[in-house]
Amino acid sequence: MEPEQTFDRNTQEYFRRVMDQWSLSTEVDHPYLENLSWQRRYKALQAWIADLNLIDGKVLEVGCATGLLQYLAPNYAGIDIAESAAHFMDRPFYVASATALPFPDDYFDGAWSFWVLEHVEQPEIMLAEMRRVVKPGGSVFLVAAYAVDSWVSQGLHKRPFKDLSMRRRLTKLTISVRASIPYKIARTLPGRLYDLANYLYRRQPMPLRYLKLQPNYQVYWDYDADACCSLDSFSVALYFLSRGDQSYYGRGIMESLWQRSQPQAYIICK
Repeated sequence: MEPEQTFDRNTQEYFRRVMDQWSLSTEVDHPYLENLSWQRRYKALQAWIADLNLIDGKVLEVGCATGLLQYLAPNYAGIDIAESAAHFMDRPFYVASATALPFPDDYFDGAWSFWVLEHVEQPEIMLAEMRRVVKPGGSVFLVAAYAVDSWVSQGLHKRPFKDLSMRRRLTKLTISVRASIPYKIARTLPGRLYDLANYLYRRQPMPLRYLKLQPNYQVYWDYDADACCSLDSFSVALYFLSRGDQSYYGRGIMESLWQRSQPQAYIICK
């Protein structure tokens, strides 16, 4: 059996356990409801739906979890790999992987995903699937956690030195520098410039660049301790723009070079 397949089953089992815990919880609020970052992106999603008149169209949410977004449009469908998500859903719901959507080509007018892409082992396939099921002229809206740090899964920023190995202690000592904005720019910009130069030279659809992470499915130290990959927002933008899609926000390739964690949305052209 291939390691990739085994890991994928572990991923599915983990999110099933998470949804089971939420299903048994007496709290009715979404776990992100008090998160200001989530609220800003929720408003951006609402504006996207209203502006593109998707309130009257078929829409898909990839990774619907507790279903807080299911009421944004009447003709909504949601998918999640956890069967327990059905506990929260009043609208059509399908148990499915983000990398194998159970819908025909050009079926939806719009599709969105909220903080899911970084939890998918093969995020490029997820993006391809979202493009596939959205009609030409339809739109894809994405919110993702970008540049997830590798130490988060082990909680190195929270654990005391005495609990760590020597190697991890050395990593912990560098976190304040590596988490700084100047360091992140210095680390990120060369890769972006390489991707840009590669695209300008080849003028062909670009692959998605990302770093695989080892998610922690035992201890949730912080947000995205269970992330499978660290994504660069420019690489996501270039994935769409290099395929001829248009930025809903009017960002061209050069404008996207400076993009950080803002929502991304594209009008699909195929």
